Amino acid sequence: MITPEYGRTLTPEEWQPVVDEMLAASHILLSTHENSDGDGLGSQVALAIVLRALGKEVVIINPTIVPPNYVFLTDFYDIKVFRDRNEEDIQEIFLADLLVVLDANLHDRIGNLWPHVEFAREMGKLRLLCIDHHLDPEDFADLTICETYASSTGELVGDLIAAIELKTGKKLCTSDAASALYAAIMTDTGSFRFPKTTPYTYRLAGKLVEKGADPEMVYDFIYNSLTPESLKLLGLSLTNIRILDDGLISWLFISQEMLEETGSKLFDTDLIIRYLLSVPTVRVAVLMVEMQDGRAKVSFRSRGKIHVNRLAGHYGGGGHMNAAGCLLKMSAEKAQRVVLEDVRKFTRENLNV
Repeated sequence: MITPEYGRTLTPEEWQPVVDEMLAASHILLSTHENSDGDGLGSQVALAIVLRALGKEVVIINPTIVPPNYVFLTDFYDIKVFRDRNEEDIQEIFLADLLVVLDANLHDRIGNLWPHVEFAREMGKLRLLCIDHHLDPEDFADLTICETYASSTGELVGDLIAAIELKTGKKLCTSDAASALYAAIMTDTGSFRFPKTTPYTYRLAGKLVEKGADPEMVYDFIYNSLTPESLKLLGLSLTNIRILDDGLISWLFISQEMLEETGSKLFDTDLIIRYLLSVPTVRVAVLMVEMQDGRAKVSFRSRGKIHVNRLAGHYGGGGHMNAAGCLLKMSAEKAQRVVLEDVRKFTRENLNV
């Protein structure tokens, strides 16, 4: 496992073990975490385009569907959704000699793929790589590169592609690959405003534009393509936001009833949490969404040096210092009481109030 210190990037030499694995493989699968986002999807698509240009058979197969605002990425490369009981999908895993998990450093983040991946590895053929930038990586792959100070997995994949180009002597990053990587980096940096957006991040984004990335198109698809249902959910959600503890905490619970009333889906909740941090006094924001099975999915956001990944980790989740999440193993009704109490205690301890 390679985890370099802050303020540097991996060199082509440090990427060499990953490059060697990819060049040696013939049938490569790429996957990312459940409820995929721009970073995982953009990184997948860019890497798939590059590997296909090298003559590899490359399949992107994910545990959950592509959210509507990222569907434009499928114009660059096809993205399959894994069906647990579908023989064709299962066969894809057993035909592969390399699986690359992107933007996820815990094995259960790839959901219903994992049991089949585990069995394929036991058969002795499938190699597993993990490329990620989140905290607290799990040692589940044959080779893991987790640079926790990188702004995004897309930033890492940009460096990996450069290392592949150097090794092969070929220019492989097309305009489509550049746009996909730009989407990855833009979304995980909050449009280049989050703390880990370094000068190197801006330089890489500039290089991607030089290679043909279209920032206007990417931004428009991701942030200006809301459905009428998601707008209805946003309106209903804004009226239900609670500001607590002298303005330090913002809290929003979205019930299945709210989703049904507006005709919206789980992925329609993803853009709402940004509004919870829009109040200047708020230091911790919590978005809790009731799932169909009665459990709750929770997203945490914070300002400053409040490590909400520790809060998420308490419930078996994880993420970044200022952005993390988890899927609770309790009912949404119970979670509203338990999590709110924990968030209040956590916030007081971190702010010494």
